[in-house]
Amino acid sequence: MAMLGSALVFGVTTLCLLAGLTCLFSALLVPAEVGAEKQFEKRLEYGMFAAVGLVSFAVMLYIG
Repeated sequence: MAMLGSALVFGVTTLCLLAGLTCLFSALLVPAEVGAEKQFEKRLEYGMFAAVGLVSFAVMLYIG
């Protein structure tokens, strides 16, 4: 049972890291053709998702 818990923590930690990094790269690579306002909204949205993902990764790293 302990191995299952360890594997679950590892999986969630990895998922948080991948989600955070993916959203961070998405925030940096928003196309300029969509307009300045839409580009700002997308960068803000992806930036918040990246922050949540990376903070979740740090918390899971601390717990695990």
